[in-house]
Amino acid sequence: MNSITQKQRKPFSLLLASACGAASLLSGILGISSSATASQPTLFSCSAKNVIVEVKRLNNGTLRYEAYNIPTNLKRPDLAINNGTIRRGRNGETLYSFRNNIYQYVAVKDGGYGKVLVYKNAKLIGTNYCGDL
Repeated sequence: MNSITQKQRKPFSLLLASACGAASLLSGILGISSSATASQPTLFSCSAKNVIVEVKRLNNGTLRYEAYNIPTNLKRPDLAINNGTIRRGRNGETLYSFRNNIYQYVAVKDGGYGKVLVYKNAKLIGTNYCGDL
């Protein structure tokens, strides 16, 4: 199974890395306290080719998306987005959705390993299937 399907020439990991700068800078400027960003157990975890994705609920109730480009030591995410939403899909899967400017990241927790979808301007540009290492 192909772990990344893209209709764009930029590699998926480059999209994650380019988007992370703005998210990290914004978090620093807003001065979010460390207690607010402390997290409870992980709600979704995905190990795919070139990326590890985790969705956590922070102590303040906010959903957080973290992506680590492989190789990684898992100490600092390459992309972190707060204020996600959660909903049930038509087939009972759990969908965690996060927006970062023109990009939307959707972590899909289903009966299998799950997947992560990446949209640019509402058009699907990448799919990472969890378990494809």
